[in-house]
Amino acid sequence: MMRRIPWILILSLAAPACSVLPERPPQPALHDFGAAPTAAPAPWSAVQVEAPDWLQTDRLQYRLLYANPTELRAYALDRWIAPPPALLEQRLKAERNGSGYRLRVELQVFEQVFDRPGSSRVTIRFRAETPTATRTFQLDQPTASPDAAGAVQAFAQAIGRAVAQIRAWQPSN
Repeated sequence: MMRRIPWILILSLAAPACSVLPERPPQPALHDFGAAPTAAPAPWSAVQVEAPDWLQTDRLQYRLLYANPTELRAYALDRWIAPPPALLEQRLKAERNGSGYRLRVELQVFEQVFDRPGSSRVTIRFRAETPTATRTFQLDQPTASPDAAGAVQAFAQAIGRAVAQIRAWQPSN
Protein backbone atom coordinates (compact mmCIF):
# COMPACT_ATOMS: atom_id res chain seq x y z
CA MET A 1 0.00 0.00 0.00
CA MET A 2 2.82 2.43 0.80
CA ARG A 3 4.32 1.92 -2.66
CA ARG A 4 1.10 3.04 -4.38
CA ILE A 5 0.76 6.26 -2.45
CA PRO A 6 3.89 7.92 -3.91
CA TRP A 7 2.75 7.15 -7.50
CA ILE A 8 -0.71 8.51 -6.83
CA LEU A 9 0.84 11.59 -5.26
CA ILE A 10 3.18 12.11 -8.23
CA LEU A 11 0.34 11.70 -10.74
CA SER A 12 -1.92 14.07 -8.86
CA LEU A 13 0.82 16.71 -8.80
CA ALA A 14 1.72 16.21 -12.48
CA ALA A 15 -1.85 16.51 -13.81
CA PRO A 16 -2.24 20.22 -13.01
CA ALA A 17 1.18 20.91 -14.53
CA CYS A 18 -0.17 19.87 -17.93
CA SER A 19 -2.55 22.81 -17.88
CA VAL A 20 0.28 25.32 -17.45
CA LEU A 21 2.04 24.19 -20.61
CA PRO A 22 1.53 26.65 -23.49
CA GLU A 23 -1.25 25.85 -25.92
CA ARG A 24 -0.38 25.06 -29.50
CA PRO A 25 -0.50 28.22 -31.58
CA PRO A 26 -3.36 28.39 -34.07
CA GLN A 27 -2.53 27.14 -37.55
CA PRO A 28 -2.69 29.68 -40.40
CA ALA A 29 -5.77 29.63 -42.61
CA LEU A 30 -4.83 28.77 -46.21
CA HIS A 31 -6.51 30.61 -49.09
CA ASP A 32 -6.66 30.58 -52.87
CA PHE A 33 -8.73 32.50 -55.43
CA GLY A 34 -11.63 30.05 -55.33
CA ALA A 35 -12.91 27.87 -58.13
CA ALA A 36 -12.38 29.19 -61.62
CA PRO A 37 -15.64 30.06 -63.35
CA THR A 38 -16.48 28.00 -66.40
CA ALA A 39 -16.01 30.04 -69.53
CA ALA A 40 -15.12 29.59 -73.15
CA PRO A 41 -11.42 28.80 -73.59
CA ALA A 42 -9.14 31.83 -73.70
CA PRO A 43 -7.10 32.64 -76.82
CA TRP A 44 -3.69 31.91 -75.29
CA SER A 45 -1.89 28.61 -75.60
CA ALA A 46 0.87 29.07 -73.03
CA VAL A 47 1.18 31.19 -69.93
CA GLN A 48 4.12 32.35 -67.87
CA VAL A 49 3.73 34.56 -64.78
CA GLU A 50 6.75 36.27 -63.28
CA ALA A 51 7.08 38.52 -60.24
CA PRO A 52 9.75 40.17 -58.13
CA ASP A 53 11.13 38.31 -55.12
CA TRP A 54 8.95 40.14 -52.58
CA LEU A 55 5.81 38.75 -54.25
CA GLN A 56 7.16 35.19 -54.20
CA THR A 57 5.69 34.54 -50.75
CA ASP A 58 2.62 32.82 -49.40
CA ARG A 59 2.08 35.66 -46.90
CA LEU A 60 -1.02 37.85 -47.28
CA GLN A 61 0.54 41.32 -47.46
CA TYR A 62 -0.87 44.73 -46.59
CA ARG A 63 0.25 48.33 -46.32
CA LEU A 64 -0.96 51.10 -43.98
CA LEU A 65 -0.76 54.15 -46.25
CA TYR A 66 -2.03 56.45 -43.50
CA ALA A 67 0.63 55.39 -40.96
CA ASN A 68 3.73 54.10 -42.70
CA PRO A 69 3.35 53.86 -46.47
CA THR A 70 6.81 52.37 -47.02
CA GLU A 71 6.31 49.37 -44.73
CA LEU A 72 4.88 46.17 -46.16
CA ARG A 73 3.30 43.98 -43.47
CA ALA A 74 1.84 40.46 -43.47
CA TYR A 75 -1.02 38.80 -41.61
CA ALA A 76 0.17 36.23 -39.10
CA LEU A 77 -2.67 33.70 -39.43
CA ASP A 78 -3.68 33.94 -43.09
CA ARG A 79 -1.63 32.59 -45.97
CA TRP A 80 -2.02 31.78 -49.64
CA ILE A 81 -1.70 28.09 -50.54
CA ALA A 82 1.02 29.20 -52.99
CA PRO A 83 2.60 32.55 -53.85
CA PRO A 84 0.21 34.83 -55.80
CA PRO A 85 2.21 34.57 -59.06
CA ALA A 86 1.78 30.78 -58.99
CA LEU A 87 -1.94 31.08 -58.21
CA LEU A 88 -2.43 33.57 -61.05
CA GLU A 89 -0.52 31.34 -63.46
CA GLN A 90 -2.66 28.36 -62.44
CA ARG A 91 -5.86 30.37 -63.07
CA LEU A 92 -4.66 31.58 -66.48
CA LYS A 93 -3.56 28.09 -67.50
CA ALA A 94 -6.99 26.74 -66.58
CA GLU A 95 -8.50 29.25 -69.05
CA ARG A 96 -6.29 28.48 -72.08
CA ASN A 97 -7.46 26.66 -75.17
CA GLY A 98 -4.23 25.04 -76.34
CA SER A 99 -3.86 27.10 -79.50
CA GLY A 100 -3.19 30.76 -79.99
CA TYR A 101 -0.52 33.06 -78.62
CA ARG A 102 1.90 32.88 -75.70
CA LEU A 103 0.92 35.10 -72.78
CA ARG A 104 3.57 36.41 -70.42
CA VAL A 105 2.46 38.27 -67.28
CA GLU A 106 4.67 40.24 -64.94
CA LEU A 107 2.92 40.73 -61.60
CA GLN A 108 4.12 44.04 -60.13
CA VAL A 109 1.78 44.83 -57.21
CA PHE A 110 -0.39 42.47 -55.20
CA GLU A 111 -1.36 43.86 -51.80
CA GLN A 112 -4.11 45.07 -49.53
CA VAL A 113 -3.92 48.81 -48.94
CA PHE A 114 -5.40 50.72 -46.00
CA ASP A 115 -5.95 54.35 -46.98
CA ARG A 116 -7.26 55.08 -43.47
CA PRO A 117 -8.14 52.97 -40.42
CA GLY A 118 -11.11 50.70 -41.12
CA SER A 119 -11.03 51.20 -44.89
CA SER A 120 -9.11 49.00 -47.30
CA ARG A 121 -8.88 47.85 -50.87
CA VAL A 122 -6.73 45.39 -52.76
CA THR A 123 -4.50 46.49 -55.60
CA ILE A 124 -3.19 44.32 -58.41
CA ARG A 125 -0.95 45.67 -61.15
CA PHE A 126 0.57 43.56 -63.89
CA ARG A 127 1.93 43.82 -67.39
CA ALA A 128 0.63 41.38 -69.99
CA GLU A 129 2.74 40.65 -73.02
CA THR A 130 2.19 38.66 -76.21
CA PRO A 131 4.62 38.36 -79.12
CA THR A 132 2.99 41.43 -80.71
CA ALA A 133 1.65 43.63 -77.90
CA THR A 134 2.13 44.77 -74.31
CA ARG A 135 -0.33 46.36 -71.90
CA THR A 136 -0.28 47.29 -68.21
CA PHE A 137 -3.39 46.61 -66.14
CA GLN A 138 -4.23 47.99 -62.70
CA LEU A 139 -7.20 46.84 -60.67
CA ASP A 140 -8.40 48.20 -57.34
CA GLN A 141 -11.13 46.31 -55.51
CA PRO A 142 -12.69 47.57 -52.25
CA THR A 143 -12.79 45.00 -49.45
CA ALA A 144 -16.04 44.05 -47.75
CA SER A 145 -14.21 44.17 -44.41
CA PRO A 146 -10.84 45.69 -43.47
CA ASP A 147 -9.18 42.41 -42.54
CA ALA A 148 -7.63 39.30 -44.07
CA ALA A 149 -11.00 37.73 -44.89
CA GLY A 150 -12.09 40.87 -46.73
CA ALA A 151 -8.78 40.96 -48.60
CA VAL A 152 -9.03 37.34 -49.74
CA GLN A 153 -12.55 37.88 -51.04
CA ALA A 154 -11.54 41.10 -52.83
CA PHE A 155 -8.45 39.46 -54.35
CA ALA A 156 -10.62 36.65 -55.73
CA GLN A 157 -12.96 39.21 -57.31
CA ALA A 158 -10.07 41.26 -58.68
CA ILE A 159 -8.41 38.19 -60.21
CA GLY A 160 -11.71 37.36 -61.94
CA ARG A 161 -11.81 40.90 -63.32
CA ALA A 162 -8.14 40.68 -64.36
CA VAL A 163 -8.71 37.50 -66.35
CA ALA A 164 -11.78 39.04 -68.00
CA GLN A 165 -9.78 42.15 -68.95
CA ILE A 166 -6.97 40.07 -70.42
CA ARG A 167 -9.56 38.10 -72.42
CA ALA A 168 -11.16 41.33 -73.67
CA TRP A 169 -7.78 42.75 -74.66
CA GLN A 170 -7.36 41.72 -78.25
CA PRO A 171 -3.67 41.99 -79.11
CA SER A 172 -3.02 41.80 -82.81
CA ASN A 173 -1.38 38.48 -83.64
